[in-house]
Amino acid sequence: MLNRSIVISILLALVASPALAIETPRIIPRSERVAYPIDQVFGTLKHYFNDSSLSGFRLTSADDKSWTLVATRSDIDGENWKRWAFCKTSAQQMIYQFDDGTVTVTVQLQKAGNQAAFVTVSADFQGNYGLGSQEATVDCVSNGSLEQDLIAVAGGPSKESH
Repeated sequence: MLNRSIVISILLALVASPALAIETPRIIPRSERVAYPIDQVFGTLKHYFNDSSLSGFRLTSADDKSWTLVATRSDIDGENWKRWAFCKTSAQQMIYQFDDGTVTVTVQLQKAGNQAAFVTVSADFQGNYGLGSQEATVDCVSNGSLEQDLIAVAGGPSKESH
């Protein structure tokens, strides 16, 4: 009987302990192989991010040595936000209204043969919520849609083909 109560106490302690809770990662990169040379994919994405009228993004860095591009976008409208990200808010913030959001995307390319590249895209979302004069910035979770859109721009399959 004593052993059973010890086991139950240990199990309850493990369940109740926040230090042992496993949290899902907030940023999950999405990857795809595209059938274009790495320099062509890099150029296509660089052009896309540089043309804010085309993409809404602002290119913040482009390194053709490491094949890495970083771009940001702010003032994201509610419709795109709903397609791209989900924000967990605290109980107090549940009545706040979405004001706008920002995202920083990082695209990492790797050579996958002479005529192909492996594209990895990660997106870091932050939503701005407000209620009257109260404002809150919340780290948000991507649903993968933006990453898949960017892979399609790079020459990969669109999300309709998945």
